[in-house]
Amino acid sequence: MNYFNLKLIYNYLSILLVFSLLLSTFNFTFAQTSPPIEPLTPHHLGSSFRGLQVANDQSIWVSGSKGVVGISTNGGLSWKWQQVPGYEKRDFRDIAAFDSANAIIMAVAEPAVILKTSNGGQSWQLVFSDTTPGMFLDAMHFINPTNGIVVGDPINGKAFIAYTIDGGEHWNRFSDSVEQNRLSLDSGEAFFASSGANIQLMNSNKPFEFFMVSGGQHSRLIGVGFPFNQNIPFSSLGTTKGANALAMKNKKKGVIVGGDFSNDQSAFQTCWLVNTTSSNPFRQPLQPTFGYRSSVIWVNNKLLLACGTSGIDISADEGNHWKNISTSGFHVAATHKKSKWIFLAGSNGRLARIPKSLLF
Repeated sequence: MNYFNLKLIYNYLSILLVFSLLLSTFNFTFAQTSPPIEPLTPHHLGSSFRGLQVANDQSIWVSGSKGVVGISTNGGLSWKWQQVPGYEKRDFRDIAAFDSANAIIMAVAEPAVILKTSNGGQSWQLVFSDTTPGMFLDAMHFINPTNGIVVGDPINGKAFIAYTIDGGEHWNRFSDSVEQNRLSLDSGEAFFASSGANIQLMNSNKPFEFFMVSGGQHSRLIGVGFPFNQNIPFSSLGTTKGANALAMKNKKKGVIVGGDFSNDQSAFQTCWLVNTTSSNPFRQPLQPTFGYRSSVIWVNNKLLLACGTSGIDISADEGNHWKNISTSGFHVAATHKKSKWIFLAGSNGRLARIPKSLLF
């Protein structure tokens, strides 16, 4: 082979190598691109939002401190705000909403109250109030517009549980003598009112089938209506540590997030994968979330999103591996199967949304 041919081959191989490197770099860059997080108009009073509900593809409700409630009827593009009259100093830590007209809000501490609107927030009806010393409501969950449940910190050593079977018009304290034994909490064990997501109803026809997670000096996953009550194996617990939120896919499988609120960038024991039928029901992911997380949701059958004060993570394999997509902090995330968006809410009145189509 002559020199001329060798030179041609060399030049060809050099060009091919450069092209391959460029292509590889492009693919790497593309793979690392995170979906856009679109900031929405924040509330001017700077409320801390921990209540968030996506009722359908257009109606989104949010609630928080300073008595603030907001509603959007156009997918988050614009918001109608109010401070609920007479409750301007209350903290509405959770909200349940069913459409643009009907919603229920929960204020945490003494007196613990639940309010309901059926006219889009034009007026609110007091449907529950409790002045018991030490009363502090933490979270609320409705499995449909009829059946809902609320959990509060322990009173006389037992978790406070109340339920409704008429859309929140009336609330009844859970008092089944057998199941009440499951609600006994240890000293220093309570619930974090961080995102309204530490209790979840599991059966639309039975208000007594639910899971809840506790934290503090002890952290457990407790199943009521079916036998499950086990410690989550945190190696270190304390007043700012433990489980914050759960997202059960069904009675057997789910995801729990939490960690240490006071050290929110630590990824140590921030996520647990749950299998209630296993002899070892709690397993840590192969790649954990990238810090403390206060909210976790199923976007679809495989995809999860978690958020907390130090960032937002997603998982495409049911929680086994997590990828950080933002270091912007939010308290709570929510979506609806008909919505094209995932919505987030946090401190200083901040709101945002992420398009589902660009997650993976």
